[in-house]
Amino acid sequence: MTQRHFENPFQDYKSDFNVQVPETQILLMIKNYVADILLHQKEIINADRRGDLYVGCSGIAFMFLKLSQSKVAAEFPDAIKYAKNFIDHSKHMSQRYLKRDSEKVSFLCGNAGIYAVSAMISKSMNDKVNLNQDLKIFSEGHAICSQNLIFNDYGNDEILFGRAGYLSGMYWLNSCFSQEKYFTDDQIFDVCKKMFESGEKYSMQHKSQIPLMYECYGDQYIGAAHGICAIYHMFLQSSRIMESQNYLHTIKTSIDYLLSLQSVDGNFPAAMDEAQVGARGYRLVHWCHGAPGVVYLFIKAYLVFKEEKYLDACQKCSDLVWKKGLLLKGPGICHGIAGNGYVHLVMYRLTGDKLYLYRAVKFAEFLTNETFLRQAKTPDHPFSLYEGTAGTISFLVDLLEPDKTSFPFMDVF
Repeated sequence: MTQRHFENPFQDYKSDFNVQVPETQILLMIKNYVADILLHQKEIINADRRGDLYVGCSGIAFMFLKLSQSKVAAEFPDAIKYAKNFIDHSKHMSQRYLKRDSEKVSFLCGNAGIYAVSAMISKSMNDKVNLNQDLKIFSEGHAICSQNLIFNDYGNDEILFGRAGYLSGMYWLNSCFSQEKYFTDDQIFDVCKKMFESGEKYSMQHKSQIPLMYECYGDQYIGAAHGICAIYHMFLQSSRIMESQNYLHTIKTSIDYLLSLQSVDGNFPAAMDEAQVGARGYRLVHWCHGAPGVVYLFIKAYLVFKEEKYLDACQKCSDLVWKKGLLLKGPGICHGIAGNGYVHLVMYRLTGDKLYLYRAVKFAEFLTNETFLRQAKTPDHPFSLYEGTAGTISFLVDLLEPDKTSFPFMDVF
C-alpha cells in the first residue's frame, strides 16, 4: 500500500481467462449498499443542507432513479419512491437559491442538477405537472450561460458549476427523452458558442499555448472536475460543433496539446502549472484530477476523429488505473474505486475487449476485500453520489449491463 492507493492484488487478464460478471454477488453488494443508505436515510437528509448532485440528496435520488430503470429493478420495487423522497428534500433546500444566476447554471453543485433529476423522476412517475415545472426551472439556466460571459466568480465553464456542467445536463435530459429531445441542437450550440468564446478570450489574454484555455479558482485545471478535458468533451457532444470545421479545428488542436501532456505511465497533470514544471510522474489517479477523468475526452475524440492515437491514450489510462487505481479514499466515483472501475467498464463498451471487463470486475471485487474494508478512508459524505456509496451502486448497476454503461452525466456514446 502507498499513501494514495492499495497495491493491486490481482493477476492481470490473460487470453485464456473465462471472464464473467458475477451477477449474484454484484446484486448482493447492491442490496447491502442500498440497505445501508436506507438505514441512515433520516440522518442523511437531516445533514444535507444543499441537496446537490455531487454530495447531496439529489445524487442519491439519481442513483435510485437509475436503479428503478435497471436490469435488477424488480429487486427494488420501491426505488422510485425513495428517489422521490430524496429529491423532495433537495428541492426544499434549493428554494433559497432559485433567483441566483449561478445556481440556475450549476449542474453538479447547484440547482440545475437538482431540477434535471427531479424532472426525470417526475417523468418516471408520470407526474406531468412537476415534470413541466422542473424543466421550466432547469431551462432558466440556458439564457444565463448562453448570453452572459461571466456569471460565477470561481469559473464559468467547468463541469461542476459552469457551462460544461449545464451542457452535460442538457445532453442527459435529451437522452432521457430519447427521440423527443427537449433541447434543440441550436439551443445546445448557443451554450457551446459562449463557452468557446470564453476559452478563446482567456487563452489570448493569458498567452496560453492552447487555443482554448479556462481557469477555475484561479488555476488552469486539466482534469474532469474544474478542468479543460470535460469542457472539450462537452463540445464534442454537440452536433452543430461537429458540422463546423472552424470550431472543430480549434477544439482538436486543443485536445492534441492536452494529449502531449500524457506521461509515460499514462497519467495527466492536475493543472497546467504542474505540467510546466515537468512533473512527469503525476500523482493523482482520480476522476476529478488525472487519467480516470481525462479518458472520457479521448474516448469521445477517438469516436469523432477515428485516430488511433486517442485510443492508445485511453489504453494507457486503463493500464495506469489498473496499477494505481485502487484508491484509499474510498468507494466513490470522484476519487474512489468505483470511479476508477468505470474507466475499465467504459473501455469494455468501447472495444469489446474482455481485458477491460475483467479489470472492472476485479475493481468491484476489491470493494469487498478485507484490506479495503479495514484501511480505506471514510468519505466526508459516505452515502453520496460522487464521494460515497450511491456512486458505487451506479457502477455496480452498470457492471450488470456493461453494454449500456456510462459514467454519470458523461456519456460518450
